[in-house]
Amino acid sequence: MRKRKKKNTLLIDADILVHRASVRSEQEICWDPDDEIWSLHADLKEAKADLQRDIEHLEELLGSVRTILAFSARKTFRHALNSSYKAARKKGRKPVVFRQLRSWAKTKWETIEWPALEADDVLGILAKSHSVPSPKIVVSDDKDLETIPCKLFKPGKPDLGVQTITYKSARRKHLLQTLTGDSTDGYPGLPGCGPKTAEKLLDAGTWDEVVSAYEAKGLNETEALLQARMAKILTPALYDQNTHEVTLWDPKKHK
Repeated sequence: MRKRKKKNTLLIDADILVHRASVRSEQEICWDPDDEIWSLHADLKEAKADLQRDIEHLEELLGSVRTILAFSARKTFRHALNSSYKAARKKGRKPVVFRQLRSWAKTKWETIEWPALEADDVLGILAKSHSVPSPKIVVSDDKDLETIPCKLFKPGKPDLGVQTITYKSARRKHLLQTLTGDSTDGYPGLPGCGPKTAEKLLDAGTWDEVVSAYEAKGLNETEALLQARMAKILTPALYDQNTHEVTLWDPKKHK
C-alpha cells in the first residue's frame, strides 16, 4: 500500500493497539527448571516504544495531520441492555502493563473516552460527526466498524488498503450481525444462524426479513430489536456529545 498525502485525521481504536503492545512486552521467565518456578515479566518502557512505533507508522502510512485515540469506558450502555454482555471476558486477565500503558497513551496523544461508550461507538460517532473535519480514516481491526459508512483501514490486513464502507454495505452488515450475534461479546443473535444462513435470510437487506427470521424460530420483534441494539455501533444521531445521552436504535426512525 502506497503512502497517502498528509491531509487525514486518523480515528484509532486505541483499545486494540494498547492491548497488542502490552501483550508483546510480556515475557515468561523460568527461574528454576527443577522446582518449576516461573514468572511473567513486562517492560513498560518497551511497551511505550512499541505503541509509539505502531502509531507513528500509521500516521506516516495514512497521511495523518491529526490523530485521535478512542478508548472504551469500563461500563457501557450495552451492559444495561444485557447483563451478560462481555461477561466471559471478565474471567481473562489484562496484560501486565495494560492499564499503565493506557494511562500513558492518554498523556501522549489526543484521546476521547465518553461515558457508557465503547471505543467502537466513539469512532462511529466521530466518523460521521462534523465535530471532526474530513477527510477522516477509521483505524480498527474490529469487524463492527464495517457497520459504519466510513473510510476504514485494518492494521492487521494492510493489503486491503483503505476501504470505503458505503451506507448500503454498512446497513446490511448491521442486520447480518443482528442475525449472527457475536459470541465473543456475549449476545447470541438468532439461534442456530451462522454467516451463510444469515446471508440467505437477508435477501433484500430489510428489517422485515430479520423479524421474519426471528418469528420463524418462535421469537418476536422485541428479541430481534434487542440483538440489533447490541450490534449497533453509535452514530451522531444516536448520541448527544454534550449531554452524553444515548438514543437506542429504532428501525422505524434510524434507517
